[in-house]
Amino acid sequence: MLRNSTLSAFRASDGVLESAAGRITRSITATHRRAFSYTARQNAGIAHFTPASTPELTKLLESIREKIILPSYIPPDQRRKIFSLKYEKKLQSDPITIEIDGEVIKFRYMNPFKEMPQTRRSVVSAVSQFTTDEDFANLRPLFEGIAYAKRKFGSDFYCKVLRTCGNKGKIYDVLDCARSVRRTGFKLDTSEKVNEALFHIQMKAFDSKWDEAETKRALRKAELVIELLQDEGHIPAKAEDRRMLDGELPLYRDPMTLLAPLHIAAGFVVNNGDSEDVGLMLEKATDYAKDVIRVWPEGKSLTAVQPEKAYEMDNKMKYLAEPNKFFALCTPLLHGLDMAIKVVEPELAKQLLSRRNQLTADLRAAKPDISWRGESAAEKFYGDVDTMITDLPEESQ
Repeated sequence: MLRNSTLSAFRASDGVLESAAGRITRSITATHRRAFSYTARQNAGIAHFTPASTPELTKLLESIREKIILPSYIPPDQRRKIFSLKYEKKLQSDPITIEIDGEVIKFRYMNPFKEMPQTRRSVVSAVSQFTTDEDFANLRPLFEGIAYAKRKFGSDFYCKVLRTCGNKGKIYDVLDCARSVRRTGFKLDTSEKVNEALFHIQMKAFDSKWDEAETKRALRKAELVIELLQDEGHIPAKAEDRRMLDGELPLYRDPMTLLAPLHIAAGFVVNNGDSEDVGLMLEKATDYAKDVIRVWPEGKSLTAVQPEKAYEMDNKMKYLAEPNKFFALCTPLLHGLDMAIKVVEPELAKQLLSRRNQLTADLRAAKPDISWRGESAAEKFYGDVDTMITDLPEESQ
C-alpha cells in the first residue's frame, strides 16, 4: 500500500513541466546524456535559498530544493528514471543534466522510499526553525518552489504556517506569499486561513502598544487581506469549495473579517488622539462599524451569521466549533468592539454594544472548554478570562 501510494504521488506530479516545456531547449549529446537549459531569466521558477541561521536549517532547505523542487524541472519521462532502480547504474555514470539560469544540475538515482523527504513534514519543520530575518527571506522561495513542484496541501497545513510565522511576528512575510499567490500557491481561500492571518495582524498593532506607524501598517495589511479575498487568485480551486450556500456571505463581507480592521482603526483613535491622522482613522472605524452592523443582525450569535450548514463543513466554518479556537480568534474582535464603542457616535455605539454583549455570551459558553491559546489571548487583552467575558452596561457607550 505504501509503495503504491508513494509511486502514485510521483506519477501525479508528471504534469509539472507541461507549462514550462516551451521554455526548455533540449539537446542530446553523442554520449546520449540529456541536457536541458532555460532561457536566462531569474523568474523561471527555480528556488534559491539564502544561508540560514543554523547548519541544520541550511541542510534541510537544500534537501527540499534538491529532492523535491529541482526534479520538477525535468520532463516526466526523464524524471521517472531518477526514481527507477532500473536506471541506477546508468545514472551513476551518466546523470540527467539540466541547466537553468546558468546553474548546471545533475540528477542520479534516488530511492523514493528512503531518500525522498516528506514534503509537508519538511516544509513545516523548516518554517518552525526560522528565527532571523535571513531565515524568513527563504519563506517565499520555499513556497514558490513547492508550488512549482505541484505539491498540494490542505487548509490545516497553511493555517499551521500562518500560526507559526504569526507567533514569531512574521505574519507580513506570509502575506507577501499570499500577494504572489500565482507563484506561491498560498491562497487565503478559507475562513480559518483568513482569521488566522487577521488575528496576527491585530497582534502586531497591539504588541506595538498601538504605535502610530505600526498601527497604520497593520490596518493596511488587514485591508490588503480584504482586497485579496476579492482577487480571483484566491478563489478555492475545488468546485465544491467555490459553491456558495443559500444566504452565505463571501469572506470579505463576513463580520469576523470586518471586525479586524475595525479593531485596528478604533485602537489607533483611542491611543493616538494627537495624531494628524486621527480624523481619518475615526472615519475608517465608523465605516467598518456600519459594515459590521449591516452583516451581523442584532441578537444573532457570531457563529450563526452564516448559514447553519456552513458550520458543519470542513472547508467553511466548522473550525469555529472548536471552543478554544473560537475563543482565541474572537478575543481581539471583542477588544475591538470595546474600543469602537468608545469612539463612534452614540447611536452606532449602542448597536455595537448589543453585538459586543452577544459575543460575550458566546465566549462565556465556550469558556469551560478553552485551553492555553484561549486563556493566553484573554490574558493579553484583558488581564484574565473572567474580566473579558463580563457584559458591558449600556452606560459604557
